[in-house]
Amino acid sequence: MSIRSKLLVGAFKLVGIKKMFTKEEEELIKEVRKSNEKCIFKVPTDTDCVYSDVVIQDVHHCLRMQRGEVPAKKAILFFFGGGFIRGCGDGVVKSAKKYGERSGRDVWLPYYPLCIDHCITETYDMIYHTYKEMLKVYEPQNIALVGFSSGGAIALGLCSHINARKEENVSMPGLIIAVSPGSIPYSEEEKQKMEELNPLDVMLDKHFMVDVIKGIMVKDNKEVPDYMVHTVLGDYSNFPMTHIYYATHEILYAEAEHFEKAFKKYNSKYEMHIKEGMFHCYPSFTFYPEGREAEDQIIGYLSE
Repeated sequence: MSIRSKLLVGAFKLVGIKKMFTKEEEELIKEVRKSNEKCIFKVPTDTDCVYSDVVIQDVHHCLRMQRGEVPAKKAILFFFGGGFIRGCGDGVVKSAKKYGERSGRDVWLPYYPLCIDHCITETYDMIYHTYKEMLKVYEPQNIALVGFSSGGAIALGLCSHINARKEENVSMPGLIIAVSPGSIPYSEEEKQKMEELNPLDVMLDKHFMVDVIKGIMVKDNKEVPDYMVHTVLGDYSNFPMTHIYYATHEILYAEAEHFEKAFKKYNSKYEMHIKEGMFHCYPSFTFYPEGREAEDQIIGYLSE
């Protein structure tokens, strides 16, 4: 691990990011609601891109970013993270924009319904409709799904959702990039692995994944497909080439082998990228060499 990475780990510990994910549901949601007050949808006013608001299902926003008035040939459907409870901040917009600029793709950034107020089924419904809107503009093979943390889970889950819906003319995208994708553990083996990794993780706590988040995601005891909460249990048949990134010092690394089993079960192509000693979503930051290297690699896949 580089010196800059070690400094960031120290900063995470000092700020106490992990502490938030040790809280019980009521206290956690109260804290998240306060921080989400800053996560308000707005169309940027700079002239770096052509921005527009694509309204989904008459109520939800999707920020569209393109370099000119005419859409590019290829696009990214970008999913922000935050455990399905934290909103999309300005930092996410900048990151999504950078991925688009560096890869030469348009970017669609959906402000999907958060599970502090909505069932996860509503989240997937909005994401699915967003993807269908993109298919009116781009060929499916020219769309890449990119997601971080819970956004990585959505990137994988959307394709399972496409398999489940079996809707005509809704084909698979051309590529998936999932960074530290989440999956609520369904087996004792997964829970035990998260328990072992918990002391190494400076950002997430296993209490959030094992005891809290499912109760937030599933509202009123609704029937929810397994893949929407236990991402590894999806139907991975006909998936496009998928790149998954994990670090060894994060609790979600417990799911890496289970994602591998899913891809092998359905004979779908994938590549698992594991970084020793690093932390959750390490490619999100680029002021240290490990993050820069991962981002450059991801941009390379998007540019092919």
